[in-house]
Amino acid sequence: MNKKKWEIKDLSPSETLTGTSKKILSIRLNDLVSSIKLYFENETEENLHNARIAVRRLRYSMELFVECFDRKKFLSFYNRVQNIQDLTGEVRDLDVLKQNISTLSAEGKVKVSSFSFGKIDEKRQKMNENLKLELMKFIHSKRLKDFSKIIS
Repeated sequence: MNKKKWEIKDLSPSETLTGTSKKILSIRLNDLVSSIKLYFENETEENLHNARIAVRRLRYSMELFVECFDRKKFLSFYNRVQNIQDLTGEVRDLDVLKQNISTLSAEGKVKVSSFSFGKIDEKRQKMNENLKLELMKFIHSKRLKDFSKIIS
């Protein structure tokens, strides 16, 4: 059977919940950091989408395992992850909006001025600059280092 992209290998039914949670969160965190670095190397819509998927997988995995760790430290990092998810979502939403408007326009269902596209691009650029700043802070944050220690 082929492994699904969301599956995690090397988990054992006999391992403790905390041990399993550390493995899962470590993999999810490494995936997120890798996808953020890839986005910095090449700021495509696809790389942003992949970073958004990675942050969602980490966040939702974290929600499952909050009771396995010191709550205060865990939630401090969780809040940063949630913020990153919100920011990636805002930029990604503009990409999807522009794609949808372009499709409707191409089908002749809606007339859209270049001014409207320009406004979307302008807003996306501003939001993307903010996102990149927050991603850079996240990658180099003490919270990330502390969380990595907790799950290692």
